[in-house]
Amino acid sequence: MSSGEFGPGARATATGAIMVIELAVPEDWTPGQALAMRQLLQQVMHAQPIVTSVRKDVTPNQLKDTYDRIEALIREAGLQVA
Repeated sequence: MSSGEFGPGARATATGAIMVIELAVPEDWTPGQALAMRQLLQQVMHAQPIVTSVRKDVTPNQLKDTYDRIEALIREAGLQVA
């Protein structure tokens, strides 16, 4: 594909381009988890997402600690959580 061409599912608009992205999620994900991923990806229009991968056996306290550290890094960088 040369510069200026759009791939399958993409088209030009007056303000940029629209691209259709298909994302496969693990079979054991609930519909709620898949919806949460979709909503996260839609936030890219307004902010840059930070995605954290965790093991299936992560505890609520470990997850909270991880996100607390991420929020601290964001604050220290002078950024805002969207």
